[in-house]
Amino acid sequence: MKWKACCHCESCRRATSAPFVPLFGIDNDKLQWDGPVAVFHSSENVERGHCRNCGTALFYRNDLRWPNETHIPAVTLDDPSTYEPKAHVYYEERLPWLELRDGLPKFIGTGDDGKRPLTDDEAHAPERKAG
Repeated sequence: MKWKACCHCESCRRATSAPFVPLFGIDNDKLQWDGPVAVFHSSENVERGHCRNCGTALFYRNDLRWPNETHIPAVTLDDPSTYEPKAHVYYEERLPWLELRDGLPKFIGTGDDGKRPLTDDEAHAPERKAG
C-alpha cells in the first residue's frame, strides 16, 4: 500500500453511501481483479469501478492526478480489521455532525500539497465549522 487515509470528500461519500471512506492507494501493476467489474466515468478524468454482481464500490482512479495508481475502499478487503488509517483527507468537507478526535492528522485537501495537517483541536475550532 502506498498510503492509507479516510476521505471525507462529497464525491467519495456519495459513491459509497457512507459518511467517510477508508481508502488506500496501490500501484496499478500490483492490482488484479477476480470477478466482473463495471467501470464508469463519474467526472472528468475520474473513473470508478464496482462489482457487476453485487454493486460494491471497488475503486477510484484519476490518471491525470495520480497516474498508475488506484484507490481502494478498505472495507472491501477480506479482513478490513488489518487496515489502519494514517490520516484524514478533505476533512473540511466532512458532514457537520461528524467530529473525530482520533489523533490522526487532518488535511484540508489530500495532504500532497505540502501544507501542514490540522490537529484535532485545530480541526474542530469554532471558526472551522464543517459543511
